[in-house]
Amino acid sequence: MVDIDAISEFELPALYAQSIKLPLYSSKVSAGFPSPAEEHVEKRLDPSEFLIDQKDATFFVTIQGYSMIDVGLLPGDKAVIDRSKLASVGDIVLAVVDGEFTIKILSRRADGTPRLLPANSTGAYSPIEITEEMSFEIWGVATGSFRRFK
Repeated sequence: MVDIDAISEFELPALYAQSIKLPLYSSKVSAGFPSPAEEHVEKRLDPSEFLIDQKDATFFVTIQGYSMIDVGLLPGDKAVIDRSKLASVGDIVLAVVDGEFTIKILSRRADGTPRLLPANSTGAYSPIEITEEMSFEIWGVATGSFRRFK
């Protein structure tokens, strides 16, 4: 069995939800909240349009485990997965390895065979070396993520 942080929760975006456009302030914020004055609004941003490129090919997965914390994916975060994107080396991908879903960075060994890299500098997680004996498929490319604090 491969030691991976399994993905067990899949969610689909609401395809026909009413569009909402929220203010995107032009001022950059290091800490605090921007002035709510309307003249500082650069534009209005629909979170769905920002996060989703192909509505019919996009879904969300809930992150489990700590193998991807160095790229900002924490347990409980929702990763946005787009099945229409072609995965390239360096992309964060949702892959199925021997029937288990995992999120990792796509890489290749010198001989061209794929490997999946964790993003956790503690050394607690090892790369997944894909072999011919393994069942392996890339299900989509992570295009973003979001989390709730409260």
